[in-house]
This record gives sequence, C-alpha cells and structure tokens, in this order.
Amino acid sequence: MESYCKSRVNCVRTPNRQVDVGGVKIGGGAPIVVQSMTNTKTCDVEASVKQCIALAEAGCQIIRLTAQNLEAAKALKDISKKFRAAGFSNPLVADIHFLPQTAMEAVEHVEKIRINPGNFTDKRLTSAKDYTDAEYEEELEKIREKFTPLVLRCKELGRALRIGTNHGSLSDRIVRRYGDTSYGMVEAAFEFARICRDLDFHNFVFSFKSSNTRVMVETYRLAAKRMSEEGFSYPLHLGVTEAGFGIDARIKSAMGIGGLLFDGIGDTIRVSLTEDPVAEVPVAKNLAALVDKIRSQKPLPQPEEGIDFYSYNRRESIVVDCSKFKVGGNDVPAVISAGKSTKADASLENSAAVLSDGRKLKLAKYDCPCALEDDLKEGVVAAEVTIELLPKCKHLFNNTNLIFVAPPPSGGRHAVGQAREFAAKLRQLGSKNPIWLRFGADKLVDKSVGEMEKLNEAAIYLGSLLVDGIGDIVSVEISGDPEKDAEYALAILQGARARRSKAEYIACPSCGRTLYNIQEAVAKIEEATKHLKNITIGVMGCIVNGPGEMADADYGYVGGAPGKINLYKGKKCVAVNIPQEEAIERLVELIKSEGRWTDK
Repeated sequence: MESYCKSRVNCVRTPNRQVDVGGVKIGGGAPIVVQSMTNTKTCDVEASVKQCIALAEAGCQIIRLTAQNLEAAKALKDISKKFRAAGFSNPLVADIHFLPQTAMEAVEHVEKIRINPGNFTDKRLTSAKDYTDAEYEEELEKIREKFTPLVLRCKELGRALRIGTNHGSLSDRIVRRYGDTSYGMVEAAFEFARICRDLDFHNFVFSFKSSNTRVMVETYRLAAKRMSEEGFSYPLHLGVTEAGFGIDARIKSAMGIGGLLFDGIGDTIRVSLTEDPVAEVPVAKNLAALVDKIRSQKPLPQPEEGIDFYSYNRRESIVVDCSKFKVGGNDVPAVISAGKSTKADASLENSAAVLSDGRKLKLAKYDCPCALEDDLKEGVVAAEVTIELLPKCKHLFNNTNLIFVAPPPSGGRHAVGQAREFAAKLRQLGSKNPIWLRFGADKLVDKSVGEMEKLNEAAIYLGSLLVDGIGDIVSVEISGDPEKDAEYALAILQGARARRSKAEYIACPSCGRTLYNIQEAVAKIEEATKHLKNITIGVMGCIVNGPGEMADADYGYVGGAPGKINLYKGKKCVAVNIPQEEAIERLVELIKSEGRWTDK
C-alpha cells in the first residue's frame, strides 16, 4: 500500500509549501510552531490581553481567540493593539464558526483566520434525501460565493487561513455523501482549498481533528496521501481535539501529535487541555523538541508492512495461553509491570513473570536460536532478538509458547521505526507470534528528561504501534514504581482505543464560547464518576463541536445557555437548560436510570 510519508522507519520531514502568519513561518522546513488558545471571553479585552501575554511569555508562538459574533470580532481590534503595545509580536488568530460576516470583520484585525468547513456556510438540512450530482455542485457554488470574499481579503492584507475540519462538526451535506469518515473530513477541507487555489491564494494550512486518536491519525495520514495525489502540499496543524485533562489528555495528545511528527508529518501543533491554556505550552514544546532530536535527512529502505494505514486492522497473531490471561488473537493487549502491581496482568521479577498455574514467562535476550529452543521446552518465553537473527529462528515460529519482544532501535532508526520493521520482518517470514511492546530506557530518545517527558515518549511509541494494529503485550518502565507504570500502560491502551480499564472523559479545553465553568465541572464530574468502568462522558462548553465530538460518548454534559446544561444520552439530547449547580446530580441520576451505575 502506498505510504503517506517519506519513511515510516525513520523521521524524514515531508516537504511542503511555506505559509507566513504575521512573520511566523509554518512549513517549508521551518521549525515546528507551538500554538494555544485563550479561554477568556473575547469581549473582555483586558482579560484576553492578559492571557495572550501569559501564553506568549510561556513560549506560545501563535495565539488564537474565538470570535463567536460580530461584537467579539470587533473586540479583536483593541486586543491586538494592547497586546502589541505591551511589546509582543506573536500573531493572533480568530476562530470562526457559522458566521462569514464575522470572519470579514476579524480579518481586519488579526494575522490569521480559522474557518470550519462544517459550519462556515452549510446549514442543517431538514430533508433526509441524498444529493444528486447537480444539487451537490449547486451547494459548492454557494460555498464559493460566500467564501471568496474572505479569501480575497486575506490575499489583499497578507493574512493566513486555517481550513480546519473537526470529526464532530462535519456538515450534513458531507456526511450524506461521504459518511462520518476520515475521507469526509479530508474532502470537506479540500473543497475549500480548491477555491483558494482557484483564486491563486496559497497562504493556508489544514487541520483534521478528532477526539478519537485513531481517527485523528488515520485522517492526517489520508490527507497527506491525498495532497500528494492531487499535486500540492500545504502545512498541517496537528491536534487531538477535546482531549480532556490531566495525564490521560497528555497521553492522547502525545500519541496523536507525536506519532505523526515521528512520521515527518506536521508543521504546527496545539495540545488541547481542559486546564489553564498556559499548561498546554510545555507539553507541545516537549513534543516539538523531541522530534528535532530524531529528525533524519534520508529515508531508510521501507519494508513491505502489509498494513492499511487509513483504517484500523489488528495484526493477526496466534494465542499464547498464560493461564491467568491470554496473549494474541482477539484478546485485548495484556499489561505486564517490572515488579508487583495490582493493576498489571502479570509482574516481572528476576526476568520472569509467575503465571497463575505456577509456570513462568521467561524474558531474555537471545543471540542465537539454540538457547531459545531449549527455553521453549520449559514453558512460555518472551524473546528479544535482533531483526537480523529472525530468519535463523524460523523453525520456532508459531510455537504457542513464544512471544517476541520488539528490540531497541539500531541502524539510525527510532524505536517506533525499529518496531515497525521488526513486525514487517515477522510477517515476511510467516510468523504470527504475539509481539510485546516493552518501553523502557533503551527506547528513550532523551534519557535526561523527567518522568512526564518520558511518558510522552512512551505514549508516542506504544500509541503509534497500537494504531497500526501492532502489539499484544505492553509495558511501561519509566517511573521506578510498578503500580504507576501499570497505570500509565493502561492509560495509553485506553487512549489508543485498544483496551478499556476506567471511565473516559472527552472534554473541550474551553474558550470564549463556553457557557459555564468547565474546569470546575470536569473536576466534579470526574470525582463523582471516576470509579465507573467502561463508560465515556463528554463534557463540552457549547454546541459548536459538542454533540458531534461526543459521538463516542455514552453521556454528554453540554453548555446550552449561560450557566445552563443540556444532558445527552449518546447523540440524543434528553434534558435541557438544567442549572449548572444541579446538572452533575442529574447526570448521575441519568446514568443510574440506565443501570450503568455502581457504588464506589
């Protein structure tokens, strides 16, 4: 299958056109640019300027503000003036949904406009019938009519555009023709890009965001491939939208953003956290710095992997029965910790995991197949062997006691690339033995960083491979605390949609559109529900992306009016305008009424 990047086994940047955003260069070989977004009310000029300054001082290079109406768009003029008067030159961006006339006001005051193709011109439709080709073309002409004035004004003023689709806010028109799919997300953006290109305007970037990291990665991959096929290449703004808060949000962002950066894709990034926006900046800066350390100028030979890069399929593997748990086949990936842990499926002690029937899973490195063959006679073996040794082990393949451990990087590859090549070699040689993704110091790019930065690397390594369908056992060995490392491993599996072990929260980072105190609400909802298993709750500030991004959620908590909450069951709104002080109790009652509540 044709790849979406220059190399999947080492990091070679995909060349593209450079975009200028108020003097900050994106793409075209420029360093990765870090962005964030304010969560103040845009019409509160003083608060917005203060937060812009805090973000700039933290190292944020481009700062976005919402412009939800004409009044907010006009406020951008004073915000920009006061921010510049304070001595800052960081470009400002206006985030536009629904109102083209608001974009036309905002473009006069800021260096960049973000538009969402899902709601810039398209309206919700009442008819359920599909479009004929003629009707579809007629709608595209309406888009061209409304979008062209903004493009021309951007061209006159030297402004930039971001054409940013969100999985949760595709138009009905796109969904009816292409489905709620990665292809639909890409086509929605490309429709607008073709208008820009027809008008000889090229100062724009793309984004394709989703709260589902697997969908997000697959969509950016598809977009890169489609650009190559259509003969153009524009910079990509990377982000996992509505990632949430705390460790889980950082893990999802690292695996989505970092995994694509390791593939040489992505030119500017934003880590979305339901926290103070300043907290986003160090996470993004770490990811940008990390990829600089592994950047290569020349692709290594690309193996035939047999992977569909644009839709998920798990690598086929045989089952190894470890009594207490099974590895491979259709079973969820097991978690093993380097020491005793109540959260792990097994714990390694003295290079062996003790299984429930008294057998031991031996973990060892092998330089020749002879010792491996002898050990297999004694029981289950997790064998770390080099790619070069694999052909000599062919007579042992598909032994139901054998698990392979992906080796550390060698030959100029990073750990993700090495594991991909290892899995490809197993496939080429006919082995379906399970693969253990073991992340420790031997796979770190930077061994001098702290625990949170190491966790970013673990999320990139495990998340990238899990999205590819590779991995039957995972372990994280970065903290020295087996219990904590097991929690990290389980969180990465959940972020990659590979295994559920706790409640999950899809939460927006908040902005000037947010209709209630979302950070306070998220903390209280987590405290009330974190003991639940196999349940997903969406916490959204408003309806711009809310119901759509909550497509994967069981229940939703969405701002419907100032200080008022709407509750959702799946995609259906079941209660409206609940006072915020009562809404969490009502959410708990809703979960209980569905029989999905358990006491702590």
